[in-house]
Amino acid sequence: MQARSLGKSTRSVVSARRAALPAHRLGLFALLLFCLTLVALFWFQRERPPTLTALSTPHGLGARLPRLTAMPAGGALLSWVEPDGAGHALRFAVLQGGRVERQGTVARGAGWFVNWADFPSVVAIRDDFWVAHWLVLHPGGAAYAYDIALAVSTDAGAHWREIGPPHQDGVAAEHGFAVLFRDADAAGLIWLDGREFAATQAAPTAAPNPAPNSAPNSDPGLRTDADTHPDPDHTHPSGKFSLRFTRIHADGRPGAEEVLDDNTCTCCWPAVATLADGGAIAAWRGRTETEIRDHRLAFRRGGVWSATAELGSEGWQIAGCPVNGPAVAVAGQKLLATWFTAAAGRPRVRAALSNDAGRTFSPALNLDLDDPLGRVAAIWLDDRHALAVWLAASRDGQTTALTARRITHTGGLHAPRVLLSLPAGRDTGVPQMLRDGEEIYFAWTRPGPEFGLDVRRTQRAELLP
Repeated sequence: MQARSLGKSTRSVVSARRAALPAHRLGLFALLLFCLTLVALFWFQRERPPTLTALSTPHGLGARLPRLTAMPAGGALLSWVEPDGAGHALRFAVLQGGRVERQGTVARGAGWFVNWADFPSVVAIRDDFWVAHWLVLHPGGAAYAYDIALAVSTDAGAHWREIGPPHQDGVAAEHGFAVLFRDADAAGLIWLDGREFAATQAAPTAAPNPAPNSAPNSDPGLRTDADTHPDPDHTHPSGKFSLRFTRIHADGRPGAEEVLDDNTCTCCWPAVATLADGGAIAAWRGRTETEIRDHRLAFRRGGVWSATAELGSEGWQIAGCPVNGPAVAVAGQKLLATWFTAAAGRPRVRAALSNDAGRTFSPALNLDLDDPLGRVAAIWLDDRHALAVWLAASRDGQTTALTARRITHTGGLHAPRVLLSLPAGRDTGVPQMLRDGEEIYFAWTRPGPEFGLDVRRTQRAELLP
């Protein structure tokens, strides 16, 4: 009797389990569906690009070379170069809250050097003291002999006074890739200088540059080809280019020249960011006698430049300039440096972080290993998240993706996000990015031969987690 009861009990348990099995399977299916929904939502949020709203800016036909700099009291300063009769003009617009508040012209003239990678600037050092730079061909020099021209304004861009070049050598050589920044009560300026390179070269065989205004209808800068550099493929050896520094005072007086690095790449634009203590960090691509072209850093504190430090140290050996400069960004004690390298035949975009104002840096982080084009930019979104952008690989040789990747202050990497598709050629120039409070601005050049500026903005919240 007890055995029959046990058998009956066992059958009851089995029957109950069989009856419960469909419900159990239904629960598993519901759980799986819930997990898939979460994954789909996460994927959508990760891949959804921010809304980039186009801005209407007062640029003219053929405008090129946009540059974005921050205003001391808030706002963004957009500058560009556009054709002006037989020459060119350097113009600017002040952006506030995504709108053009006012605009102006710094200078106009013939005989300017206009190149996709060497772009002029307008920088507000103080609310009233502004400095601008552009490039002019050196009269009688070879095609790549050009000088930096400077102008200052002491009434916030309403009136400008040209003050000549910051370099006093008078040599018909390349002087360019300049960066202006605040340096205490003056403007700091770094640039790439080819005077020593020119001294080592044979007499030029190219036709010399015309004197300004000597041929009003033959301004070399009016050419609409993608790259007006004398060596479009940038394969000439560097020689002895140097990175130099000077200061520009509000009355237009230049300071003494200093050599920060006596052997640099020829045409990779440098970068500067202002530190929280009023100093500055500069980054640029160096060069060695064995053609190693890795990046370097120096800090300016208390009016003195530090010794040069290595950045990345990939050992990229290349016998010509890759035309790909670095970017640096600062938020309090936190620094972000980003750059492009193709060491060992592996093109990639990299970054390094510092949480102690540059005294130490993290090991390099790989942001893109998939054959990117580079041309990087960087900002801090807040004190915990930085953002790097660059041009990704071109699969068809015609288009590329403006790609962004968020980086935490501890080195965590979020997934890359494609912001939008852009032409892959040099016409696009070097995309610009700037944070102004809750606004994030982007700018680049539209394709030639018409050119024109493409300026976009988005809200900071759209780029944060």
